[in-house]
Parts: sequence; C-alpha cells; structure tokens
Amino acid sequence: MSNSMPDSHTILRETWLNGTTLLAYPNLTSPAVYFTGYMQPGAIEDADELHGLVSFTTDMLMTGTKHLNFQRLHDKIESIGASLSIGTGHLSTTFVGQCLREDLETVWNLLVEIVQQPAFAEKQFKRVRNQILTGIAIQNQDTATMASQAFNRAIYGSHPYAHPDIGYAQSFSGLRLEQLESFHANHYGPKGLVLAVCGGIAPEMARDIFARTLGAWQNKTQTSPKTLPPFTPPASSIRSHTTLEEKKQSDLIIGVPAPKTVSRDYQVCSLGNTILGRYGMMGRIGKVVREKAGLSYEVSSHLGAGIGPTAWKIVAGVNPENLEKAISLLRQEILRFYTEPVTPQELQDVKTQALGRLPLSLETNAGIASILVSIERYGYGLDYLRQLPALIESITAEEILAAAQRYWDLDKLVIASAGKALQ
Repeated sequence: MSNSMPDSHTILRETWLNGTTLLAYPNLTSPAVYFTGYMQPGAIEDADELHGLVSFTTDMLMTGTKHLNFQRLHDKIESIGASLSIGTGHLSTTFVGQCLREDLETVWNLLVEIVQQPAFAEKQFKRVRNQILTGIAIQNQDTATMASQAFNRAIYGSHPYAHPDIGYAQSFSGLRLEQLESFHANHYGPKGLVLAVCGGIAPEMARDIFARTLGAWQNKTQTSPKTLPPFTPPASSIRSHTTLEEKKQSDLIIGVPAPKTVSRDYQVCSLGNTILGRYGMMGRIGKVVREKAGLSYEVSSHLGAGIGPTAWKIVAGVNPENLEKAISLLRQEILRFYTEPVTPQELQDVKTQALGRLPLSLETNAGIASILVSIERYGYGLDYLRQLPALIESITAEEILAAAQRYWDLDKLVIASAGKALQ
C-alpha cells in the first residue's frame, strides 16, 4: 500500500519570498483541480471586547472587491463552474476551492483580489452583520452548540480557545465598518499562507501559476500573528449546565485535555479513541449507553486535533430524564478504558480499519489536498503517509492503556450539558 502513497518524491513543496508555501500533487486523470489552505489571521486576534471581529471581517471578503461587486464576483465564479469559500478558525483563515484545470489561474487571481482588495461596502456590512446576529440567535437555542460552548469555557478558562470564533451578539453592537477595514489592512497578507493543490495539473504548472498569483502578493503592513498563551488544564472536575427549558433533548459533553497533535501519544490515543467511541456502532460507549441501556439517541467520542490545546471528549444526545444515568454509565466506561487494556481483537480490528481507511482518504483530490495541508501545518514531513502504516502497526494495547491513564481521570472530568433544567 505504501508504494502508492504521496511522498517526498511525488509531492512538490516550494516557498516564496513573500512567506507563502505551495504543496502540489498530481492526479492527471482528473479534469478538475481542488485546493485548500490557510493564512493569517485567526480568531485569537479578537480583542476581548470584540469577539467575532476576525470572523466578521473574513465573511466580508466574499461580498465583493474594489472591481467586482457581490453579484459580478459570484457570477464570475459560477460562470466557469468553480467554487470558492473562505472561513475563520482559531488560528487562521481557511479557504477551499475547486475548478477545471484551465481555470486555475483565473480562480487564484480572484482569490488574491478577494483577500487583497475587498470592497467593504456599507450595504454588505449591514447584511452580513444581520446574518451573523441571526446565526448567533439560532445557536443560542441549540442544545448541542450551547453544550459545546459551555464545555469550551470550562476546559479552556482564560485561554482564547474558550470563545466561539463567531463571537457574541454584544460584540457587534458598536462595531463600525472602519474597524473591519483597518483590521484587514494590518492582518491579511501572504506571510504564513499555505496552499495545497491536487488534480489534473502538473505540479510544475501549478507552481508557475502560484508564482504569478499568490506568490506575488505583497502586504508590507501585515503584522505578525499573536502567540498562543500557555494553557493550564483544569485541576479538578467541572460541571456546567445551560438551561434551555423548551427543548426535548439534552446534549452532553464529557472530556479532558487531549495529547498534542504532533506527538506519538496522539496516534496511540487515536486508536484508543476509535475503540472507545468510534468503531462499529460508536464503539464501547455506543454498545453500553445506546444499545444496551437505551439512554442516548447518539453517542460517540472525538479526539481533537490542532495547534495548541485540544480536547478528547465524549458527546451524547439524551432524553433530559436520562441525563444523570447517562453520565454515570459513561463514567463507568471511562474508568474501564483507563484501568483495563483493550482486547487483542479490539486492537486488531481498529488497526485493520485505520489501515483500510488510509487509502480511501486518498481517493479524491479533496482528500489528498486536505492531508497535504495537515502535513504542512503539523510538520509531519512529506514522507508521513508512507511511514504511517508502520507506526499504526507498532502501537500496542499497553501503550493505549498507559496513554489513557495519562489523559483520563474521573476526578478531573469537564462535564457540560444543555437542555431542560437539572432536577
């Protein structure tokens, strides 16, 4: 299997003087080209009183440029059958696009125009602000979102990751268009931009197009990004509940800080997490909480990945009357997970699944481009995919147990829920 993996011999990686990086991998049987990547800034740049400013500014980028109003911009993209979207994450602004290979230079020129010369029209400012406020109002009535936000506040405390990227309604009350324009001028630029492309174009041709477009972008006023502050994990258990009285379902999250994404622990815990709450019908916790006890509509575990602190959590949707029973059963399964080794059959099953899923993730241009971005973001090295199967095979049940004991502790769980008032 490893012989067909993208590696240092087949992935083109090149950097430019303006601080941009390109990764390109060919799939010459495809007429389409897919690209994805990230650039500055991220939501951690939000000031304390202006949470949501970065997300708002990014949302404004696709509303028109100095040369193309909203309608003309989107007509131009749609007329060539292309797609392009831009969003905001904690640490970066992300972008995704797709087009035919003959239109790639047109689309990358458009991307440069969008991020370099946004119009910031007053009409669009008001429209986008209303959309954001509507979205926040909807989220405030969603039990899953409210449980997630409560969990983030509890586990991250004073760290910037405690706040939602979209911000809070009160942040927008006095926000002026000039603030978005000033923020854009100082923070959006080529330095730190990474783009991965895969599809029916030779990597050398993609490199030449990149050099003429994103590789030539300049912004001498671009500031350096904020440094992530230290993260202090909770020293004891935290319980938080958000009351949404009219809801028929409660959403529950139980979690702990996760291992660093760039560590071996992360790969070990990834297999363990699949056993805990991903494999088959949602793993061990699905079998116990959903199938046997019938306490949950859905339940699964998730191992967060990213730069900076992330979380390893169990999420469940339950009948409000069963909330405490579900928490009790999940605590029992967590305890079993870090006191008893996984069985040889469980370990073999998840290894087989992981190794089988790997080539499937490389069957599409989008899958390959997304993996290339992760390789660059986390510094895995261009031979990561070739080395990954051996790494997976080397993981033992004893390693999974030891890692589980490092991260899970019943006395340090963060438990957040949202729904009807607790009885």
